[in-house]
Amino acid sequence: MVEQLLPINIYRSNTRLMVATRAPGLEPENIRIELQGLRLSVTGALRGLGQAKKPGYVQREWSVGPYQRTVDLPSPVDSTRANASYDNGVLVLIFPLSSQPISGTMALVKVGTAKGQRIRHVGRDLRPK
Repeated sequence: MVEQLLPINIYRSNTRLMVATRAPGLEPENIRIELQGLRLSVTGALRGLGQAKKPGYVQREWSVGPYQRTVDLPSPVDSTRANASYDNGVLVLIFPLSSQPISGTMALVKVGTAKGQRIRHVGRDLRPK
């Protein structure tokens, strides 16, 4: 399968930078988030290889990965205090702004359920220490 380019929205406030993207059909453990300097990379592994060859498709325009996107962030951020959530196929990353970029890698984990929807969250304190 061809890797799909993730569409990304980037928002900025006085204290935070937020990145949002859609990546439907993945489980939290399928998503890798890496920040090296100002370069943010989000990848999502192909899920359900058998789904790609499922019989009966008449037309197939939607697939569930693999996904990939690398962008340069407009401001330095601290990845060690980042917050990430993935729900209903939307990944949201919130980074506190920093004077110098602090690189790192994040992994999402399942933390609970709410009304039948699985909520994923890397709970890190965004406030300065």
